Amino acid sequence: MTFEQAYPLASILRAVTIPSKGGDTLWANTVTAYEDLPQDLKQLADGLWALHTNAYDYATRRPDADEERLKYHQEIFSSTIYETEHPVVRVHPETGERSLLLGGFVQKLLGHSAAETQALLSIFQNYVIRPENTVRWRWTVGDVAIWDNRATQHYGVGDFNEPRELYRVTVDGDVPVGVDGRRSVAKRKETNPALLRAAAE
Repeated sequence: MTFEQAYPLASILRAVTIPSKGGDTLWANTVTAYEDLPQDLKQLADGLWALHTNAYDYATRRPDADEERLKYHQEIFSSTIYETEHPVVRVHPETGERSLLLGGFVQKLLGHSAAETQALLSIFQNYVIRPENTVRWRWTVGDVAIWDNRATQHYGVGDFNEPRELYRVTVDGDVPVGVDGRRSVAKRKETNPALLRAAAE
C-alpha cells in the first residue's frame, strides 16, 4: 500500500486454512537489495523519487486473479485514488539502513520518461528479487509471520485451487524519509464516485 504517504509499518499474518500444495509467500529484503547495488547505481537511486498510486488496472498486474478478487481490490484499492511521491531509497528510522522503496504501485520516476522509468525500475527490482535476497515460506496451519514493510516486499503465490485463509493485521506506518532528509509527499487523495457506485451494485 505504498500509494499512501505513511503506508503500513508492519504486517502480521496467521495461517488458518492452508491448501495441500501451493499458496506460499515470498519476502524480499530491500535493504540487502540496496546494499548489493554497485556504487554508481546506489548514487543514482539515492537521488530518485517515484510517484506511487493505486490508480491502475489490477487485472493487468495479477492475471491469476479471479473475478471476486478483482472486485475486492477495486473496492478496497480503487474507491479512493491516492498518489504519493516517495524517495526510491528510504532511510529506516530505527536502524538507519537504506532500502529500496519500489513495488507494484510505482507509476513513474519523477523527471523521467515512461521508457526510462521502466528500464530503471527493472534494474532496481531485479536486485530486490534476486534469490539471495528472498525467502519463500511454505505455510502450515498456525504459522504466524511478522515483517517490516519498510525493509521488505512480499508476494503471495497464486498457484493453488483449494481454500486458503490467512488473517492479517497491519500496523500504522510512518512517513518515509529519503537520503537527503526530505519526507514523502501526499499529492492526491480523491474519492472515485464511479467505482463506489460500481462496488455497490
